Order: sequence, then structure tokens, then C-alpha cells
Amino acid sequence: MDKLTKFVKEQSLQRSERSARVEEQVQWLIDLGSRGEKTAADFGLASNVANLARDHNDEVAAAAIRALGDFGKEGAKHMSAVASGLNRSGEVCVAAATALAQFGPAALPYGEQLATCLQRHDGDEASKAAVLAALGALGATQHSNVMVEFLEDKSMAVAAAACQALGKLGAAGVPEASRIAQKMKHPGTRFAAVTALGNLGPEVVKKNLPEIVSCLQDKDSLTRQAAASTLAVAPDAVLADPKSIVALLKDSQPGTRCAAALALGKCGASSAAEDVAVLLGDDGDDDSESYLAVGGGSLRSAYILRRPKCAALMSLSLMKSEKHLAAVSGALRDKSYEVRLCAIEALMHFGSAAKKHSTSIMSVLEDDVYLVRLKACQCIAAVGATDVIDNLPDLFHDEAPSVRQAALDALATYPEHAKTYSSQVFKCISDEYGCVRASAMRCLASMQTVGQCYASTIAGELASQDPESRAAACETLGKLGDYGAAFAEDIEMCQNDEIPMVRAAAGYALVQLGAKVAPSLENGSL
Repeated sequence: MDKLTKFVKEQSLQRSERSARVEEQVQWLIDLGSRGEKTAADFGLASNVANLARDHNDEVAAAAIRALGDFGKEGAKHMSAVASGLNRSGEVCVAAATALAQFGPAALPYGEQLATCLQRHDGDEASKAAVLAALGALGATQHSNVMVEFLEDKSMAVAAAACQALGKLGAAGVPEASRIAQKMKHPGTRFAAVTALGNLGPEVVKKNLPEIVSCLQDKDSLTRQAAASTLAVAPDAVLADPKSIVALLKDSQPGTRCAAALALGKCGASSAAEDVAVLLGDDGDDDSESYLAVGGGSLRSAYILRRPKCAALMSLSLMKSEKHLAAVSGALRDKSYEVRLCAIEALMHFGSAAKKHSTSIMSVLEDDVYLVRLKACQCIAAVGATDVIDNLPDLFHDEAPSVRQAALDALATYPEHAKTYSSQVFKCISDEYGCVRASAMRCLASMQTVGQCYASTIAGELASQDPESRAAACETLGKLGDYGAAFAEDIEMCQNDEIPMVRAAAGYALVQLGAKVAPSLENGSL
């Protein structure tokens, strides 16, 4: 068990001890939240984090509530603990409103409580913005008049939140479309307005098409991206006359060229494929927002928003322009790893049509950047490049565990080919990383009768220190028939494991083997 899991399993600290460890607790909760819903479910973390949502310290409570929001459906099980934060300080209220927004319509019963916060935190800009955004995400149409009222708020952040909230209301927000469209005139509310118009549907987008197209030239990369996505809501209108967007492919700003290419791709404007393909020779890179990333203040903009070449690759793949497949494949030799990575993703979008370029995909299995090697493994599996699948076992010794795992997962998608390399896959069960061992076992399971030969070694992983490996061992043995049934008693013991993921895997394995399942698992409880 890692230290983060141990932290939420051991909440016996006294208040005096907690106060001395606030900073550490907050950081742990941030890290836990970043692990998301699956980890929360697999390790049963939400209940313990929910206890901290009521901590007397505002920093700890806010961090716990944010983590519950990031836990998705697992966090939603503790909605009352989250909502309790609405009655506290501005910091905790913002965290609570944001988390409830993440839960969506399921949190609608707390709509009235959210609306009340607007009066209590009247002078708190952050709280008002968070609450308005939450009301929209919940679909609280009964409070649409409140959202309309804040459209003209003197705070740009609050007005922007009101825009987005009304956009989330669908038909109930359409009457305010013209007022929302006016907000595109102001940089501070432009992103929110463009996003909201897209949420209000194709008819609203058609009425504001020229203004939305102009947002493809915005200085903010996220606004440009939002404009491209909003235009895709009404593709017919764009395809009827794409000239204004095509013209932007020659704009002096790299970011604008990217946005134009993405908009055309999202709309399926195949008639503009040749114009977009010209950008495959464009080595521009928009560094206008690089200052935001200095010192870790923000992540760097996505490469498809910065590099015209990347945007063109993605656009052509969205258009399914097979005429340009060779050019897309050629980008795998680009000097920029971002372009190579985007080229692989583009080839995956093309699907089986990209198989003819399998040799080019194989060449990047030796790329210097591990992300490229990982994505290449996934691409081989996605496009069905079986003629180069024999190269995957070479990556079982890659220095990056994520690449080793990707190679095993890719090989598992083609069991008949995988059988040839069963001995190499078997050796991966001794890997130091549990995720790699888990993938190796699943790969062996895909081989059916061949995998049965390794049942005893797989059973040994039931006692592994790594919960992912224990769960994978249960899962794999459940697929090995009589060979797996020989270890039914050992699997049954895993039904008492402290980690829900392992208990679930054990229960499902026993069902497959026709053995007895614990009553709690039969009832769907973990």
C-alpha cells in the first residue's frame, strides 16, 4: 500500500496533530484527487476523504471537497459532506460549489442551497462565479432569472460564469442567446460566451457564425479552441461557405492557423483538405503564452493549438482524408517529438486504412521519447498492423514501465500472435512494477490454453504487495478454466482483501470458475 492510500486509511490523528500537518494533508489530498474516480473506487478512498471534508481547518476541508469532486461518482456518494462546505468560508464554498458542479444534475437537490450562497457571499467574486457555474451544471432552470441578472455584473469572472451557466440550461437559456453573444465583444467574457453559444445548439450558432469565426483569431488559445468546437455544432452552416475560415489558414499568427485547421477538421470540411495539407510544411510554433508556463504557473498550451503542423495532422485525420495518409505518415520523421506524437494519433484516427504505413509506425518504436514509443504500441494495436507486431516483445525491456505495459497490452489484442511470445510475456511477471505484471498476466489470459501453463506462477501474484497485481491475478485465473479453479481457495481469500478492486476481481473470478462468492459481492456491495 502506498503512502497516499495509507494516509486515508489511518485517520486517527488528534486535532493538535492535524494542525501541525495542514500543508502535508492538503498536498496529499490534491494528489489523491488527481488520481480520479477509478482509483477512488479501486482503493475505497472516498469515505475517508469525506471525513476530512468537515475538518475544522478550511484549507484541509476545501482540499478534501475538491478531491471528492475529482472522484466523480465515487465522490457523489458523499454529496452531503460536500454541500456542508457551502455554509463555510469563501474558500470552502468555492470548493463545494465546484465539486457539486462536477456531479452534474445529480446534485440538483442542492440548487436552493447554492442560490442562497449568492446572497451570503455577496461581495465574494470567486464564490459567486463558482455558485453560478454550479447552478448551470446542475441544470437548475428554476434559477435562470438569477443567472440572467448576473450577466451584467461588473465582475468579468461573474458575468462569464453567468454566460456559461445559461449555456448549460439548453432550451431554457436560448432566449438569452443574443445577450450572451454580446459578451463575445469583451476579452474577459469571450471564452464563456463562445462556449455557451455552442451549448445552446446549432440554430444559435448559425445566427452568430461570423462573430464565432472571428474568435478563431483570439489571443487566448482556449478561446480559439472553443470557437473551433462551437463551429462544429453547426457543420452544415460552415460547409456552406468555408472561405472565411480557409483564409485564416494563411494568417500571420501560428495560433490562428491552428484554430482554422481544427475548425475545418471538426466540421469535416474535406473540400478544404488541400488547403489544410499546406500546413504540413509549416514549422511555426505559437509561443505567445509560454510566459504562463514559466515557473509552473500553468501548463503549456496543447500542441494542436500551438503548432500548425500538428493541427493540420489532426484536421486531416478528422476529415478521414486518406489521400493525405502518406503525408501524415511522413510526419513520423519530424524533428519535433510533438509532431511525431500527433502523427501517430492521427494515424490511429484513420483506423485500418493506416495499416499500409505499418513500417513507418514500427520505426518510432525506437524513438528517443518514451511517450512516442508508448503511443506507437497503441497505434499498432488500433490500426491492426499485425505485420509489425513481432517487434513489440523488444519493448518488454524498455526503460519506461508505461512503454512495457503498452507493448504487452497491444500484444494481448492479437492472441494468436501473442502465443508465439508466451515465454517472453511470462518473464514480465517478474517485473518490478505491478502495472507491468498485471498487463503480462492479462496477456497470458488472452492466450487461453497457452496461458494455462503459467497458472501456478500467476497464482503466486495473489500474495503480491501491489493491489493491481493481486487484482490482475484474480482476473486472469478466472479465465483459465480448470487450471484457474485449482486456486479457487486462494482466490476466495482475496474476497477479504482491504482493497475493493481486489475483492471485486476475486468475486468475478469465482463466478467465472463456478465457485462460491461472498454474499456481499453477490449483492453488488464491495
